[in-house]
Amino acid sequence: MKPSRLLTASLLLLALIITACDDTTGDIGTSLIQDKMEVVMDSTYTITGRSVENHKIQSRTVTQLLGNIHAENYGTLTSSYVTQFMSASVIDTTNVSTADIDSLQLVLNIPNGDYVGDSIVPMGLKVYPLIKQLPSPIYSDFDPTGYYDPNTLLANKIYTYSNVGENDTVKTLKSRYVYATLPHHMAVELFEAYKQNPSNFAIPSLFVKNVFPGIYVETSYGSGRVMRIAQSSLRLHYQKHTKTDDGRDSTYAAIGFYFATKPEVISNNIINYTMAPQLTAMLNEGKNIIAAPAGRDIEIEFPIIKMMDYYRRNSGKLAVLNTLSFNIPVESIANDYGINPPPNVMMILSRDKDKFFIDNELTDDVTSFIADYNYVNKCYTFGEMRNYIIKLLEKENITAEDYTFTITPVSLVTTTEASTSYYYYTSSEHVNAVVPFISTPVMASLELDKSKIIFTFTKQVTSGK
Repeated sequence: MKPSRLLTASLLLLALIITACDDTTGDIGTSLIQDKMEVVMDSTYTITGRSVENHKIQSRTVTQLLGNIHAENYGTLTSSYVTQFMSASVIDTTNVSTADIDSLQLVLNIPNGDYVGDSIVPMGLKVYPLIKQLPSPIYSDFDPTGYYDPNTLLANKIYTYSNVGENDTVKTLKSRYVYATLPHHMAVELFEAYKQNPSNFAIPSLFVKNVFPGIYVETSYGSGRVMRIAQSSLRLHYQKHTKTDDGRDSTYAAIGFYFATKPEVISNNIINYTMAPQLTAMLNEGKNIIAAPAGRDIEIEFPIIKMMDYYRRNSGKLAVLNTLSFNIPVESIANDYGINPPPNVMMILSRDKDKFFIDNELTDDVTSFIADYNYVNKCYTFGEMRNYIIKLLEKENITAEDYTFTITPVSLVTTTEASTSYYYYTSSEHVNAVVPFISTPVMASLELDKSKIIFTFTKQVTSGK
């Protein structure tokens, strides 16, 4: 395809002219206003890439994945997890004695619909205590052997996810809950530990080191469902003594959510994924398969050297870079579990990927970029890559590290800020973290041979020529 040349006729190009005029040397501004401008567009570039293994990821999130499935055209996914707990800094001990401690429950909070598979199939889980602190950083291929006591079973629970048969109040809740009762002595030990030294409960690292290292949770029975657990917590049940207004003694049941998974402590999913033979065959045919969690990424070589050469040959004495965008068509893969393409992917220089997650960085639109999946057009578009080429134009030596990227599924941790006035309401969403995608099974084929790069710049055209 030959580059197309379009005459300036829009406010956007007028803005570019004004930007180009912002120079204090000579009379460039006058020259640009008097001379003609044109947009040069080139979309002739091709992308090469390959599907690569991504079996070792950092969760970097409190989300836990539990269960196992075997899905046609996807494969087999199993996930267990280890987690520490953050303690409340204050536990109610007023008019409460050790004899008043009733029980301790592990509570798993699963938002409605956050599962893949069969909601009705019964499955089982087992809970074991950790016996030493978890390492940091920790990855999805972590082996819990030696970190938990397999001979001490804290809980063994059979459960389903379905709300069939539940009352209307339960059905309207935004989450489903799985409860597993832990040993009574564990509840007493936590309560006594607080009474003896409350300072251990005020700092997460001291609580994990001196009081309670955490738990290991695995699937013990059944197959056909994987659930996303938004939070694990420990719920303490106890008796509270008080007096009525007329001075009589009174006792009532109380509950304290004193321990929960939080970003301040370590939580990690132990994920094992075996690709289906059908998916392996697609890989062997040259398909670029992306799958998560802990499955496959796509590695590509971005044709930045050709683009910079073209720009230098055609930009003339004065030009302004307009846009650089990258669009990748996506082919969904048929399966029997409703597994879809990843909602978000990140494209990052391969050399920076591990450091990005270890340091909990955010994308910068220079070396890393985010694209949302467009469910209508079935594609990912990285639309803000202009600063990437600007930075490389300033660099003398370009190596493969400067244009080798990895495309990997990610989740965005966001907050929404709202503002109101007399006339209208507005809200804005801010990304606080970018973490490897572990929420649910996802997969797709990226059609790199059909991808398109749009690269445009505006250059000066001398009057009369």
